[in-house]
Amino acid sequence: MPPTLASLVQHSALRLTVRAGADRLDTPVRWAHASELTDPVPYMEGGELLLVTATNLDAENPEAMGRYVRRLADAGVAGLGFAVGVNYDEVPRPLIGAAEEAGLPLLEVPRRTPFLAITKAVSSQIAADQYRAVTAGFEAQRELTSAALAGDGPDALLARLAAHVDGWAALYDAAGAVVAAAPDWAA
Repeated sequence: MPPTLASLVQHSALRLTVRAGADRLDTPVRWAHASELTDPVPYMEGGELLLVTATNLDAENPEAMGRYVRRLADAGVAGLGFAVGVNYDEVPRPLIGAAEEAGLPLLEVPRRTPFLAITKAVSSQIAADQYRAVTAGFEAQRELTSAALAGDGPDALLARLAAHVDGWAALYDAAGAVVAAAPDWAA
């Protein structure tokens, strides 16, 4: 399972605090990206946790924050991480309000948590997820090879394959007729 905002909030070393969008913490995070651009959207693909210190933002201006956060939400950004103790001692109220209105999760990043630590946490979780997928693929290959060599026939092999793909599997002959299928309803 890819990382989510919830998994990052639960990561005790990061010490992130939810300031808006607590009901959307199950949002998957494709990557974490730091940007101080007033409009980072052209450089985003969607699914990112955007990390900012608000160097170039008028974070006390409700209208400016409304426009900024709406652009991020419309671009599919997973969430916004706001560093406190750099340019602002706390997350500005206009930013919190804009995030709540747009439904964009807003996380407070404490001064002692470098953006790099968040990016590494996301990267590590993505790598672990990919490793699990590869390992599961190798395990399925090993099990299916064993089943084929055991000589239990196509029904047993297809049953194992269907279980691994959490679906159905079928074997067809050259004419397109079903020879065997699993589960039985797939025939």
